[in-house]
Amino acid sequence: MGIFHDFLVALDPFIIWAFRLSAEPWTGFLAGSFVLNLICIVLGDVTSILARRLNRKVYGSYHDDMVRHHNLTVKALRNSNKDAYKAVNKQANEAFGKYFFSQAGAFTLSIWPLPFALAWMELRFGGIPLDLPFAIPGLGQSVFYPFFFIPIYIAVRISYGKLMSRFSFYQRIQTWTRYGKETEMLSFVDLLKPTPGQDDAPARDGESQGAKPKEEP
Repeated sequence: MGIFHDFLVALDPFIIWAFRLSAEPWTGFLAGSFVLNLICIVLGDVTSILARRLNRKVYGSYHDDMVRHHNLTVKALRNSNKDAYKAVNKQANEAFGKYFFSQAGAFTLSIWPLPFALAWMELRFGGIPLDLPFAIPGLGQSVFYPFFFIPIYIAVRISYGKLMSRFSFYQRIQTWTRYGKETEMLSFVDLLKPTPGQDDAPARDGESQGAKPKEEP
């Protein structure tokens, strides 16, 4: 704990400046929270991009297996093949689990700076009540730093994703980290669609059961 505390103290000069951008306390606190959250998001995004690039073969393998087994499951249901469905569905669940946890790990890499930021905020603002200009039901007229810091992080993260996706260089980076084949994943809604050839069956039946030609007088 002492080493981690010393580490946070060493970070202090590199962070506290953002909270001193304004002499007005509230403006300085909100501006500092914004800057700190933006730094966390950028660092997390860079880490996530590098992880996806380095592990794209593994992620691609998990993704392709998940899509392939899922499509086989849908086809087995569509053909009413119970034995095939049971066999493929088990494999599909395993493939989905591998892909899900791989993506959960990639997401965790994108938020790793946040716990360090919260620890620093606790060191600087922990236990200090922030007085509000009005009372909030259930909270009163004072709150603590997470009340503002967490919503600011969420808002900045959403805005960052939408803004960066507009830049062509960022789109190229996302393409650089792309993995897996572009195989379409079948939807269970497809089970409601007729199988190929079913649409023509009524027409053929109508032709075979149609009215007999009139006899010539």
